[in-house]
Amino acid sequence: MASSSDKVAGGLLLANLAVAGSALFWGTLWWPMRQLAARGVDGPWVAVLTFATPVLFLLPVALWRRRQFLAGGRLLLGTGLLIGSSSILYADGVLVGEIVRVLLLFYLMPVWSVLFERLIIGTPVSLTRFGTIALGLVGMVVLMGFEDGFPFPRSLGDWFGLTSGVAWALGIVLVRLQGPTGAFEKTYAQFAGAVLTGILLMPLILSPVPAFPVFAVTEHWPWLIAIAVCWLVPTAGLSLWGAGQLSPVRSALLLMFEVPVGVVSSVLLTDEPFGVREMIGGALIVGAAILDVVLVPQAPEQAQAGKPT
Repeated sequence: MASSSDKVAGGLLLANLAVAGSALFWGTLWWPMRQLAARGVDGPWVAVLTFATPVLFLLPVALWRRRQFLAGGRLLLGTGLLIGSSSILYADGVLVGEIVRVLLLFYLMPVWSVLFERLIIGTPVSLTRFGTIALGLVGMVVLMGFEDGFPFPRSLGDWFGLTSGVAWALGIVLVRLQGPTGAFEKTYAQFAGAVLTGILLMPLILSPVPAFPVFAVTEHWPWLIAIAVCWLVPTAGLSLWGAGQLSPVRSALLLMFEVPVGVVSSVLLTDEPFGVREMIGGALIVGAAILDVVLVPQAPEQAQAGKPT
């Protein structure tokens, strides 16, 4: 008969696998979305319909739990809009931009997290944190290059990747200010916020805004169901359950598994460029995020939320 220590060890192993598995799903989310776009669905509608599917299917549960939503108040609303914005910006980014660049620019998130924590919560910034910020910004400069002037993001996909990280960082600050709110409420608010933001973003991506693709629902509904069931829901469920069993540091490190998954999958399945610049810039950005997690002390109660789904 298994001892209590064996059961604890087994539970921790499952939690580690759950968080790492959620990163696997998120790092490959671009593939089914691009498959749907290749079937004639306009890019911005792909992202909106992807998140609208679980919103509609889970609406009865949301109505049943309406008291919990009301208890979350404005902070839950703000969190849903920000984390949802991050999710839809990332989704639109990998549809209109280069996957690796969008992914790496998102992981500049620790830079913005430090700034928002300082401005909103008053968290002091250590010399170590300044160092990781500098390292991440250098990585962005290397990734952008100087060929066309100052190394700002130049494509819409680049900007979506960058602003996705900014929205995520600000959303996490609001999560830390929240009282106890259920995982379902946070996840549903995130999906709903993604749908709303995605609709508002459409004029930036395509003008005029394309009409609602009825055929996407009538002809390609299996893809929408598959994305929701095989990607979005597992990502949210695995990350929220696993992160609840692990330390914030361990969870953050395991979520970094998304980077190699996204890079390898895009290199194998697309013809997008990936060379020395992307390797060096990516190593600096990811290295800054890892060093921030490993070197900067964190209080136990400062748990990070799961990855944006």
